[in-house]
Amino acid sequence: MFTAPEPADRDRGSSPIQVAILFPVVIMFLFAIVQAFLAAYAHNVAATAAREGVSAGRMYGAGAGDGAAKARTAADALGGGLLVDTSVSTTGSTADRIRITVQGRAVSLVPGLGGWPVSSSASGPVERWTTAGDR
Repeated sequence: MFTAPEPADRDRGSSPIQVAILFPVVIMFLFAIVQAFLAAYAHNVAATAAREGVSAGRMYGAGAGDGAAKARTAADALGGGLLVDTSVSTTGSTADRIRITVQGRAVSLVPGLGGWPVSSSASGPVERWTTAGDR
């Protein structure tokens, strides 16, 4: 005569199978979260470098080249290797207004993937002396 197995015997081995199915999904989700934070940090670095460049380039007697140099220095110092292939541009700058754009790529956790492109711009008026008639 056949006897039904105990409930504990029927479920034996089901937990490792569930873990084997869910574990890769959980790992991919964690990778996606970390990658999103890396991209957000790289964007923050680019924005800060652009603001630093504008701040340096808009001072009285400074030029767009001074601002670009400061932006490069700030991107290298703040990036810590998380913002790669950085380029700084002063396209759009005029005699009265400076504009600095910092572009690069956020480092990727997956080898072989190029990384996410990151770009940020900042602009501001150039400081200059004026006379009472210029107001």
